[in-house]
Amino acid sequence: MIKKTTLLVLLCAAALGAAVYYFDWKKGNEPKPAADASKPAFSFQASDIVAFMLAHPAQPGDSPVRFEKRDGAWRIVQPIETDADQSTAEGIVDQLATARIAQTESGSADRRKAFGLDPPQASVDFQLANGSKHTILIGDKDFTGESAYTIIDNGHDVTLLPQLLSTSVSKSLDDLRDRAVLHMDTEQVTSFELKNSSGDLAVTKDKDEWKFATPAGSLAGKDAVDALLQAVANAKMVSVASEKPDNLARYGLASPAITFTASGDKGAKSTLVVGKQDGAAYFARDLSRPTIFRIDGDAEKKLSEKFGDLRDKQVLHADIADTQRIQIQDAAGAFVLSRKPGNSDEWTFESPADRKGKPVSSWKVLDPLGTMRAEEVIDHPAPNLLAQLSTAAIGLVLTGKDGKDLNLRISKPTGDFVYAQASGDPALYKLKKEVFDQLNLSGADLAAGDAAAAPN
Repeated sequence: MIKKTTLLVLLCAAALGAAVYYFDWKKGNEPKPAADASKPAFSFQASDIVAFMLAHPAQPGDSPVRFEKRDGAWRIVQPIETDADQSTAEGIVDQLATARIAQTESGSADRRKAFGLDPPQASVDFQLANGSKHTILIGDKDFTGESAYTIIDNGHDVTLLPQLLSTSVSKSLDDLRDRAVLHMDTEQVTSFELKNSSGDLAVTKDKDEWKFATPAGSLAGKDAVDALLQAVANAKMVSVASEKPDNLARYGLASPAITFTASGDKGAKSTLVVGKQDGAAYFARDLSRPTIFRIDGDAEKKLSEKFGDLRDKQVLHADIADTQRIQIQDAAGAFVLSRKPGNSDEWTFESPADRKGKPVSSWKVLDPLGTMRAEEVIDHPAPNLLAQLSTAAIGLVLTGKDGKDLNLRISKPTGDFVYAQASGDPALYKLKKEVFDQLNLSGADLAAGDAAAAPN
């Protein structure tokens, strides 16, 4: 007699075998996807195309847009002379070179009209480096919305090509042209000048630091400078106001409200000027081009930044990783911490005596110090502000590898802020109260018992 457990095992095995058989059978009997019956429309590479022209025959008032490749870059030469948007132009030639015919139909006169090809909705004429020329007339979408009816090289038949090509060649001049407001490589910028309603600023790069030349004597914040340069480099025209620099006063560009000039490491300069406001936008011009265009309010706001916005707000200019010893004085008492000899990643208490030699969660001090940034830097603090530091609520002394001490004093909170001052720096730094909360530590806070909570 078969045991009950053995019977269950046999039943499960049978069920599993049946399931495997069923799914294998189902997979084998599923209809296979249809083979791709499309074929290439052309037999050349995108790099072979040296010129192309886009037109809208169904809209006679629209001027054709002609592109030519010059020195490796696409340029619009008709109806105006200007740089093309390179990614858009490259996308069009790639689509021409890789276009595949999905289907071919009779091109009788009545069918051409039904397909939106009499007259065509769009057309593209292009020329190859070997001198040969091709034409595509583009009509309506087919019922799937994935293809468009076209006629290739004035043929009799109607072919279906990807609808994406129709979308690309139907773009307006504004979408096809280069819309960058200023051409500059942020990595190559070594200095810049900014003139706006707050005054004149000049900033130069010295190795990895940005320094103010006007007004002289202060560091500029790397993050703030990078954000400004990226904002200008990435800004796009909202629209074109005029293709010629006529009547500059009308646009407020005879005496611009803002002038930004970036200089590269090879001496090349790029200048952007901003004039009057026009609704939510502002008139502007790249002085290397005749075009007057509009920029959005975000770009204008970035170019209106003041000295205080761009200056360095780092409180401690020291390599926190080189700190070997920390003295702390706060409401909880006095503590001295130092790196453990032979193991620079570990810290211990030097004092108080009852904690001497015990491990310390040094990150609780080093992390806030390393990321400390001011909300505002006050170069000439009033006596009442300096008085808040006469008896500092928190005092720290950091000793580096070179044996030199760096002192930092932090006031009691005033509302949501505290003030700090570092040795050798007459400026006062206005900080958020959370900095005070992070550094107002007791011995228990500093003990390494909480080390497991340390960030990675």
